[in-house]
Amino acid sequence: MVAFLSPRPDHYWIEAFASEVGCFKSKHQLVDVRLDVQCLVVTGTAPGLRHLTLDLRDFVHRVSRLSLQRRVIDRITLDDTSAPTAAENIAAIRDLDLVAHIPGVMEILEAVARETGMRLTTIARVSDMRWTACVVYDTINFGLQPGQDLVLETTICNEIRQHGQTVMFNHASIHPVFSRHRTPALYGFESYISVPIYRRDGQFFGTLCALDPEPRRLDQATVQLIEKYAHAIGAELGGETV
Repeated sequence: MVAFLSPRPDHYWIEAFASEVGCFKSKHQLVDVRLDVQCLVVTGTAPGLRHLTLDLRDFVHRVSRLSLQRRVIDRITLDDTSAPTAAENIAAIRDLDLVAHIPGVMEILEAVARETGMRLTTIARVSDMRWTACVVYDTINFGLQPGQDLVLETTICNEIRQHGQTVMFNHASIHPVFSRHRTPALYGFESYISVPIYRRDGQFFGTLCALDPEPRRLDQATVQLIEKYAHAIGAELGGETV
């Protein structure tokens, strides 16, 4: 089996692949999984390969997420001596603690998952410098952890930070806009909703997000309910301080 990769893997992707491929080979009893320039070459028994497509896709998405995380860590390390980054880190730590202590915050994430049918929900802090997960409810082993950053420019939340509107789609692969958007393909999800969260003083804080690798159908009543949850979260957040 051969799987083509786009774009061509950089050294972050190659390092993440090397750290994960042994476990993947063992789990699926494969003879070999190797990277050949811009494709993965998978060797195994015919019956095993016949049903491997979805698992291989999930493996590629996981490696992509890990490589992005490593890129973020390197970027933060390089910038750590700058005053704006130091201040941003302090503000992020404070906000993570603030969100973690909102009464019933995990119950809100569970309710969002239940109402949408999406199995990953999170509250994200989104600034002009970084995207950080504050709290996470995850039943699909997506791998996102509280306090973890994603590359800001790869997130739809960064776009929401700029336009301030809810973004929702039920099936990315057939959506007229998001079938061509890099984010669903990069992170491996089909259904998605993200609602802006504003602090009590009106400043943008971040987003309340839900996503799933499978398509889901959200009606307007569900979207409005998620927006009410986002408003309730924002009501617990004071103004930003530096």
